[in-house]
Amino acid sequence: MAAPTAVEYDPFDPTFYTADPFGTYRWMRDEAPVYWSERWQWFALTRFDDVRAAITDADTFRSFEGMDIDDSRLEQVPPGSIGSMDNPRHDQVRQVVQPYFVPRRIATMESGIRTVVRELVANLRGRDRFDLADELAWPMPFDVFFHLMGFPGRADATAEQLARRDQLERWTHELKERIPGTPHLGPKAKAATAGVQQYFIDVLNERRREHRDDLLTKMVTADVDGTPFVPDEITPVSEVSGLMTILFLGGVESTAGLTGTLFKLLAENPDQRALLQADPSLIPAAVEEAMRWATPLQLTARTTSREVTLHGVTMPKGARVVLIPGAANRDERRYPDPDRFDITRPPGRHVGFGEGVHGCLGAPMARLEARIALEEALPLLGDYELDGEPTFYPSSPNMYVWKHLPIRTPGPTAPPAPTRRQDVASELEAVVVGKESVSEGVVTLSLGRPDGGSFPAWAPGAHTDLLLDGIAPRQYSLCGSPEDTTTWRLGILREADGRGTSRHVHDTLDVGDRVRVRGPRNNFPLACSRRFLFIAGGIGITALLPMIAAAHASGADWHLVYGGRQRASMAFLDELARYGDRVTVAPQDEVGLLDLDTLLGTPREDTLVYCCGPEPLLAAVEDRCAGWPEGALHVERFSPQPIGEPLRTEAFTVELARTGVTLEVPPERSVLEVVEEAGATVVSSCAEGTCGTCETRVLDGVPDHRDSVLDAAERSRNDCMMICVSRSCTASLRLDL
Repeated sequence: MAAPTAVEYDPFDPTFYTADPFGTYRWMRDEAPVYWSERWQWFALTRFDDVRAAITDADTFRSFEGMDIDDSRLEQVPPGSIGSMDNPRHDQVRQVVQPYFVPRRIATMESGIRTVVRELVANLRGRDRFDLADELAWPMPFDVFFHLMGFPGRADATAEQLARRDQLERWTHELKERIPGTPHLGPKAKAATAGVQQYFIDVLNERRREHRDDLLTKMVTADVDGTPFVPDEITPVSEVSGLMTILFLGGVESTAGLTGTLFKLLAENPDQRALLQADPSLIPAAVEEAMRWATPLQLTARTTSREVTLHGVTMPKGARVVLIPGAANRDERRYPDPDRFDITRPPGRHVGFGEGVHGCLGAPMARLEARIALEEALPLLGDYELDGEPTFYPSSPNMYVWKHLPIRTPGPTAPPAPTRRQDVASELEAVVVGKESVSEGVVTLSLGRPDGGSFPAWAPGAHTDLLLDGIAPRQYSLCGSPEDTTTWRLGILREADGRGTSRHVHDTLDVGDRVRVRGPRNNFPLACSRRFLFIAGGIGITALLPMIAAAHASGADWHLVYGGRQRASMAFLDELARYGDRVTVAPQDEVGLLDLDTLLGTPREDTLVYCCGPEPLLAAVEDRCAGWPEGALHVERFSPQPIGEPLRTEAFTVELARTGVTLEVPPERSVLEVVEEAGATVVSSCAEGTCGTCETRVLDGVPDHRDSVLDAAERSRNDCMMICVSRSCTASLRLDL
């Protein structure tokens, strides 16, 4: 046996994780890398190389006695759980659900997960204090689990289904009750265990009676080597019950732990949060660093199948061994300055999700959920701070999770400003894969990549430049599904007096022809809200179609009023018909002009208005919304709004900060023309201030905004300008060119 130790490692101690577990781990790695607990009669490994070697050696370190070190392995996780299985049976059972958890399959769930997160984040708006664990980190994985299993979302569930869901969530928390300082479950945990097991038995039997295209049906209809996976009678010790339990408990608590820890660490390390705010592309790295720094699954147990000697200590055959990823991921032998939370740390392996036979099934989903939570919440939270001490979640000794995470923001949260990028995506080759007439004068153009690959990701409100040889570029809204990464769909109105792009599309372009596209860009992003009013005029419906789909999927209350000259010229009516009375179709030759006074006469605090269409409609909607709350109205223009004379009629200078060159801009020329003539490279498209392509960062001076892209709040920041039309209020401007 190992020599007596000076520091006791006791994860059953209720204060262990809230004191300094990482200090204990440090001592163990240095002084007792094979630790023996006389009290609990197991060994513990803490160094990275030792823990990883053990979890990847499934023949020596067996799982048949379970991964838990408390009574969970006896009373809550039945013998049929894959966490308590060795091969060959482990791989046979895992394969029943493995196809549903491969990264490419999980990636298709991004839209649904983002909808869940946006709904939760929307509930934080307008407040400067809230509990981020209770209101985001915990409910997110609960809702995602129900989505994965094919259960109805909260907006679509019946009262009975909602009550059952709420009961399952209460039981889930009660499962964690332990008699302090012992491995024993409390009475609430025992009662909740029976409730959760019966809940899953009931839903599995329901899927037996009513098959669907979902994971539950796959489980109840699967066979393993020609034998049905699910027995005639499902009991708490059936393999399928164990599989459901580990999918649920592992997926919910681990993800809640990772998400809560992420936001806690970013509050405690504002320098790292500032890096993310400046460069959101670092978010995946932040997720991995949080997983390393404070691994939710701190420990897992195995049983030796043979005698093992390590660091001079012999562990006999049949010994229980506690592997501590939470310690391994802080090993100085593996990571420089391991106790520092550093999202720029060079990529490297950690064992936060395990490896080998029992590597975490749900790792791709946990990563995706945590990433989306940061992407959606960080812009809203700003420079938030902890508003008191976080509360640790009373769980099994395996887990490092937060129950309460009180947060204070600098002020009541408001919709985040749209993220603007100076760098525009390079041009891409595309091929016409479909062309269809959808109304008089409107066709849809479906584009694919010539190599069958994917287009850049986009979100509702985005548009792209369509580039045709010898014809001026033109911007068109993406009106398909953001989830379809292989196809971009555009809706194009034939404009007899336009620049020629639409005439070429209607009259000449055909399936198989090659074109070029640039983008996407999004000057018209969809914010989170419980209620939306969409107003479309004519071809403006194209920008709103993906927004409507997203609002509907989120469970928001929404209504579309769609006007046009006559019904025959109004595109996509067949697609909109599925929404029933949520859509009001108002052809002018049947009902006259839209009744904007009735629609917008009474301001509503809880409603966002999105409008796209011809300039007279946009101007009228802006006039009616003058008394609405700031930020309630969102419009997109594809033709410039009327503007008066520039505020400064004389010449001004622009300094190109990257080269030090100073240029004079005379009254009759645009900034874009002058800087391009001087050799500066600026991507531009519309040349009339509507597309946002030429957006340029302003380092000094006050621009005279004359575009149709920026809203009032964005203009007031004076940190960017559309140099194709905007000028200067000051004698000089300094631009990031």
